[in-house]
Amino acid sequence: MNELDRYARSWGATAVPFGPLSDQQWIGIPSQQRAISLLDQTAALRGAMLLSGGNGVGKSTLVGRWVRQLETRLYTPVNLTQATLSSSGLLASLARSLGKRGSIRRERNLDELSSYLSEHERQTLVIVMDDAQNSTHGTLEELRLLLGLNLPSQPTFALILIGDEYLLGQLQLRNHRALCSRLSAHHMLSPWTFEEIQTYLKAALEAVGINRSKVFEPAAVDLLVRATAGVPRSVCLLARAAWLEAARADAREISAQTMQQALEQVPGLTGLTRHSS
Repeated sequence: MNELDRYARSWGATAVPFGPLSDQQWIGIPSQQRAISLLDQTAALRGAMLLSGGNGVGKSTLVGRWVRQLETRLYTPVNLTQATLSSSGLLASLARSLGKRGSIRRERNLDELSSYLSEHERQTLVIVMDDAQNSTHGTLEELRLLLGLNLPSQPTFALILIGDEYLLGQLQLRNHRALCSRLSAHHMLSPWTFEEIQTYLKAALEAVGINRSKVFEPAAVDLLVRATAGVPRSVCLLARAAWLEAARADAREISAQTMQQALEQVPGLTGLTRHSS
C-alpha cells in the first residue's frame, strides 16, 4: 500500500479526494448550464460558437463532457487541440480524424473533407478547436473558409472555439472580422461562487465515500475561496493539498492553519497573496 492509499484509508475514503472533475463530482452551476444549452443549440443548428474564460475555469472539461454525451448517430465530434497547427496541418489532421487520408496538399485535403461530408449528410460534424487563442491567423482563416466549403445552402458542420477571455477581442480585429461575423453564440464561463465551491467540496468528498458533515472548518473554506478567486482548477488543487496536509498530520478536519500550509504548496493561485515568512 502506498502513502496516498494509506492516507485515503485513514479517512475512510475510496480514493484521494479532489482529483480531476468526474461525473460524480460534477456540479451543474448556472454558468455551465447556460454554456451547455448554447453548445446544444450550436450543434443542432450547425453554427459557430466561442466559449471563453480565464485559465482553469473549466472550459475544456465542460466541452469534453458535453462531447462525450452527444448522440453518436447524429453527431461526429472532432477535437483539435494542437493550436499551433498550420492551416495545411489543420486540414490534414481533420481529414485523418475523419478516417480519410491526410495530405500535404490543400486541395487533396479539401477533396477528402468534401467526400466525407457528402457521405455523411445526415450526421453533423462538430469541430472543437481548443486553445484557439494560440492559433495562427492562417489557421483561423482556414476555419472560416471551411465554413463556406462548396458554398452549401446550409452550414456543413458546427464549430466550437475554446479560448481565453481575450479571444473575442482578438476575433473582432480586422484580420479576423469575417470569422467573428459567423459566430452565432458566445459565452464566458464564470468562476465559482462561495456557495458553488461549498457544493463542489461536498460532492467531491461524497464521491470518494466521505460523508461526514464537518470536514472543513468555516475559516478554512473562507481562506480557500479567497485564495483561489473561485477558479475551479485552483479550488481542486488547493483542496487536495489541504486534505493531504491534514491526512499527513493524522488530523480528521481541515483547519485554517492546515489550509495556510497547503497554500504554500500550490503555485499560480489568483486570489490572496501567500503568507510571507
